[in-house]
Amino acid sequence: MKRFAKADWLDLGLKALAKDGPAALRIEALCAVAGRTKGSYYHHFSGREDFTNHLLEYWEQKLTEAVIKETERQDEPVEKLIALNRITDGLDMGVETALRRWAGTDKAVAAAIAKVDKRRIDYVASLLMQAKDIPASQAIDLAVMNYTSLIGIQLIFTDISPDRRQRIARFFVDILDTLPDHS
Repeated sequence: MKRFAKADWLDLGLKALAKDGPAALRIEALCAVAGRTKGSYYHHFSGREDFTNHLLEYWEQKLTEAVIKETERQDEPVEKLIALNRITDGLDMGVETALRRWAGTDKAVAAAIAKVDKRRIDYVASLLMQAKDIPASQAIDLAVMNYTSLIGIQLIFTDISPDRRQRIARFFVDILDTLPDHS
């Protein structure tokens, strides 16, 4: 049997969290799903708090920093914005939804989300300022508008079809098109 690496535990944790919420992150539950012993778990983590801290860092790296790195493969700011929307449209947002719900009862999770939200908004704002001749305050407001639309779609219980999400994204692009480009 292949050894269960730290990343395997963290991937399992993200999947369990998305499916069943933070209760699924109990050591016994994770070991049962993984088919591993507690010793395997404790080889990598000292307990649930340690696991949670690593899980939040892993989520940040995997679903923020890796997405930004992939986006940065494009040359132009507008291409980066388009790539960013394409990448995020393809992500399963169950983890994001579960984390935001969990944040209502856990200050460490809330702090991690606040850090990631700021990073994501600042990144989009920087791309907007590179693409358009607008002040930082306007770029941040537009980034917040775009980001809260993405997060809001995840959190509402109304079904938003992929076609409708694309229409909303196009509407945002239409707004951006009215702004002056850099000369």
